[in-house]
Formats: sequence, structure tokens, C-alpha cells
Amino acid sequence: MAAPFSEECKTVDHAMGTVCIPANPERIVALDPRYLGDPLLSLGVQPVAIAVYQDQGQEGLAGLTPEATEPLKDIGNAQNPSLEKIVEIDPDLILALDFAHEAIYDQLSAIAPTVLLEYDLETFEKYPSFKENLRRIAQLLGKETEADTVLSQYQTRIDQLREQLDRKPEDIEVTVLLHYGGMFGIPHPEHTSHEIFSDIGITDNINTARTDAISLEALDQYDADILFIMDYDRKEISFFLENPIIASLDAVKNNRVYFINADTWSANGPLGVNRMLDDLFQYLPAQS
Repeated sequence: MAAPFSEECKTVDHAMGTVCIPANPERIVALDPRYLGDPLLSLGVQPVAIAVYQDQGQEGLAGLTPEATEPLKDIGNAQNPSLEKIVEIDPDLILALDFAHEAIYDQLSAIAPTVLLEYDLETFEKYPSFKENLRRIAQLLGKETEADTVLSQYQTRIDQLREQLDRKPEDIEVTVLLHYGGMFGIPHPEHTSHEIFSDIGITDNINTARTDAISLEALDQYDADILFIMDYDRKEISFFLENPIIASLDAVKNNRVYFINADTWSANGPLGVNRMLDDLFQYLPAQS
């Protein structure tokens, strides 16, 4: 049975039907840092708790900083949050994800009104861009004006970065290379980096085939003017540069390879996106 709702609530549609949420929630729990926590904080909304990722013994914040999440309650892993801790927090609204939390929706909604946002990671038909995601969370909370301001500031930074390039952005090609579990890959079309590069006007390689990995011998097919490497395995830089196949890439030979923080570049909210832009301001103008 769902938790009792306040008379002062508004009805919203979500992945599980409709739910009446507080008109002005004050104790929001966000069960994901990337799609929920970052957008909330970007809108000036301070949740009481954010679930985070756990990967290889490391805490994953998907673009958020430890300073941003330090004041928030610990409710465990985003994939398996602690229901007991959520009960103790006594939230008035829980934000969750269809692909991660549908199985525990009934338990969550018994604690507090719960909105299960749709991403549909199997078909990607409902997967929103980071801008769309921000806007729908803003609409949910009546923060549309704040979202407009955040996205206007983002566009200003994009324009400033374009002005600092030494040549037309469409003449620059980049590749973001993933390294995880000893395998290499190229981000899928929904990766936030593609949205940013598209907004700048830069061409970047995209994994439209949705294969999970590419062979080391095939890396030359993804050579580009600039290469960014997201290494989730946290290897030493020498691990890559001393590999003869990687060393043979033009981007590497021209000193245009950059090792970027994999957790930061996993962002899907404005705070993380701005940290990604910080890297691009550092690397693109000097190397374009």
C-alpha cells in the first residue's frame, strides 16, 4: 500500500502510472547520482540523500564531487539502495529509475510518494539527453525557470569554447575511448560526451553498432585529431602509451591524447557536464 499523501499534492504521470506528490517537497531522496542527484543539485534543490555507485571498491558519483554529496545521507548503492535507511530518513518524495528500481517500486511507494522516471535502457526509445532530463525533473518540481538559467549558462560556455578554437569545430575530429575490464570500447550514441561535442560542432566517433567492445587491433579505425581515454581500470598512463598499437595512432604520435577522469565523464547532469567542459577548455583550444 502506498504511503498516505498530503492534501496539498499534485498528480504526475510516470512509469508506473500516476502518483500524487507534495507540491513543495522538502525531503527528497534521489536513488541515482547521474540522472537524479546532479540535476536536482543543479536546480538548487538539496535532497536529503543520494544513492551512489559502487565499482571496483570505489564510490562512483558520475560527475558530482565528494564535496557536493558529503552533506547527504548514505543510503547505499544506487542499484540496491537500503530501504531501511530510506525509512529512517522519512522522505516526502522519492525519485527512482525504471531500469534500476521497478522491482522495489511497491516498497518505495509504501515509504513515500515515488516517481519512477523512464529511461528504457533496452530500446533507448525514452532515453533523454541531459538537457531533456534536467527539464523533466525541473517540470516535476516547478523549477522550469531555474532549468532555463542553467541551460543558458551551459550554452554560454559552449559559445565561449567555440570562439577559442583555432579552426572551425567541424574540421576537428575526436574519439572518446573507453577502457574497462581490460577491454576497449567507444561510447554509445546516448553518452553525454556526444551531446557536448555536437553542441560545439565537433565530429566525434560514435558506437552506433552498440557492440560492447572493440579489439586492440581495430583501434586504428577510431584514430582522430584528438583522443580522450576514459580508463575505468585506473591503469598507469604508461600502460597505454607503451602499447605499440596505441602508440602508433596519429593522435598519440601528435601528443593529442588526454586521459580524463572516467567518473566525471560519466555525467548526465549539468554539474558533471560543466566539469567535462572544464577539461575541454583545457585541451581543445591548445590542440585544435
